[in-house]
Amino acid sequence: MTLRRRILFYYAATLSVSLVIVAFWSWFEFNEQRDAALRGGAEAALKHNPLVETVEIILLGGLPALLLGIIGGSLLMRRALRPIEELTEALEKTTASNLAEPVARSGNGDELDRMSAVFNGMKERLGTSFTQAREFTLHASHELKTPLTILHGTLEQMMGDTTTPTAHRERITSMLEEVQRLSSIVGQLAFLAKADAGLLETPHGTVALHDLVRDLVEDLTLLSAAQNISITLDACQSTHVNGDRMRLRQLLLILGDNAVKHNHKYGSITLALHQDEAHVTFRITNTGPALPPDLRSRVFERFLRGDASHSSTVEGSGLGLSIAESIAKSHRGTLVFEVIEGDRTQLTLSLPSGH
Repeated sequence: MTLRRRILFYYAATLSVSLVIVAFWSWFEFNEQRDAALRGGAEAALKHNPLVETVEIILLGGLPALLLGIIGGSLLMRRALRPIEELTEALEKTTASNLAEPVARSGNGDELDRMSAVFNGMKERLGTSFTQAREFTLHASHELKTPLTILHGTLEQMMGDTTTPTAHRERITSMLEEVQRLSSIVGQLAFLAKADAGLLETPHGTVALHDLVRDLVEDLTLLSAAQNISITLDACQSTHVNGDRMRLRQLLLILGDNAVKHNHKYGSITLALHQDEAHVTFRITNTGPALPPDLRSRVFERFLRGDASHSSTVEGSGLGLSIAESIAKSHRGTLVFEVIEGDRTQLTLSLPSGH
C-alpha cells in the first residue's frame, strides 16, 4: 500500500468513527422524541425545542466526534509518518564513516521504501567514490615518494659539488626547499588517507603526557624567539594516556606550531594540562588574529588556510589541524577549536585517562 493510500485510509477510518458517534447520538435524540410522542401524543412531542435538541446533538455527539477525530487522526497520522521520521534520522546520522551501513527498509513497496532504496544506492556510490579517492591518494603519494627522494638527492649532490657556480647554488637551494615542502605535503596526504581508511596503526603503550608537554614548552620557546612571544605553562599535572608517543608528540607539535604561526609579535601562548578521573585535558591558547566566525566551524577541513589577508604570510599547507584531529580520534579523543574572550584562539585536546 502506498503512503498516500495509507494516509487516506487512516483519515477515512477516523472520519467514519466520528460519523458513527454523531449518527448514534442523533438516533438517540430522535428515538427519545418518538417515545415521548408515543407516550404523550403530539403535544408532548412539541414540548421538545428543535434548537435545544440540535445543541444537544452538537455538544454531546459532535464534540466527542471532533475530539476523537483530532486525537485519533493525530495518532494515526503519526504512525503513518513515523517512517519519514526514521528516514530523516538516518539521513542526519549519515557520515563518511558509515556509508557502508544501509538504511533499513520497510519492504512494503511504498514511496518511502523506494526512497530508502534510492538513498542506499546513493550511499553505496558515495562510499565507492570515497574509497577510490582514498586509494588514489595513497597510491599517488606512494608513487611520488620515489621521484621526490631521487630529486632531493640529486639536488643535494649538486649543492655539494664544488664546481657548481654560486648563482646556481641559490637556485638549487630554492628548489631543494620546494622539494622538501612537496615531500612534506605528500606525507601528510598519505597520513590522512590512511586515517580515513582506518589503516592508521596506533600502538597502545603508556605515554607520560606531562613529559611531552614540557618538551613542547622548550620547543615553542625556540620557535617563538624571533617574534618575542611569551610561553606560559599554567599547569602540568602528572598524566598518563594509552597510545603512540610519536603520534601524540606530533599532535602537540602541530598545535604548538599553529599557535606560533597564527600569533603576532610580543604575543603570548598559554598551555595547561589537567587530569580528572576519566579524561586528560590539554589546552593551548594563543593571541593573534582570530579566525573569522564563518570559518570557525570549518577549521579542521583540509587545505583551509583561514583569512586570506593573513594566510599569505603564514607558511603551511592547511593540513596540520586535520592531521591533529585524526590523531586525536585514533586515540579515542576529541579536539575542539574555539575563540574565547579577547579574540584568543584556544584548542582543547581531551583523551581518555590511562591510569
